[in-house]
Amino acid sequence: MNDIIVVFRSRADALSFNTRLASYGVTGKVVNTPRSLSLSCGLSVRVGGFGRSVATALCPRDATIYEITKDGYSKIG
Repeated sequence: MNDIIVVFRSRADALSFNTRLASYGVTGKVVNTPRSLSLSCGLSVRVGGFGRSVATALCPRDATIYEITKDGYSKIG
């Protein structure tokens, strides 16, 4: 299962989401938003395979979820 990247509109939202993931035992990594997705604040959270379903369920409505593929990014939410 591919990793996902969750893109936020504000830095505070990205950091808060990462903390929330940790409270559910899911490891996320705060990363710079890739330029091709740079419609945001500049910070995103990358989540690996096992945490993907939890991250998707907890994701705020104003965030955008992309699957990281070998060809780039594919929007999934």
